[in-house]
Amino acid sequence: MMSRHQKQTFGLIMFVVTFLGLAFLVTSGCILYFKQMGAGEEERPNYTILRKLGFTEKDLLGGIRRKQLFYFGIPLLLGLSHSYFAVRSGWFFFGTELWTPMLTVMAIYTVCYSLFGVLSVRYDKQLIRKAL
Repeated sequence: MMSRHQKQTFGLIMFVVTFLGLAFLVTSGCILYFKQMGAGEEERPNYTILRKLGFTEKDLLGGIRRKQLFYFGIPLLLGLSHSYFAVRSGWFFFGTELWTPMLTVMAIYTVCYSLFGVLSVRYDKQLIRKAL
């Protein structure tokens, strides 16, 4: 009876923590994505000038990819390290190590943030094509 109650409590806590973490992930990813969309619109005249100076689409996309890696990579690394240390503290409280759930959540986190980064690069790619 006591074991069942502990499992239910533990499951509820894991659900709430996971839900809040994913809600934060989606929210922060959307904020970064829309911020990058706005920045891309502001840089549109610069893309036109660079294209007229002879920069190719490939050159501009390389710079954009590096910029997006910086903008989405740092929050991703911070989020992953936060997840790791938060789960490690949970291990202390629950008295058990849960590597599989932690690695699964971290993989989902990485995929979601990468998706926002890819969408941002695709949006900038459209801006570059329209720049000339």
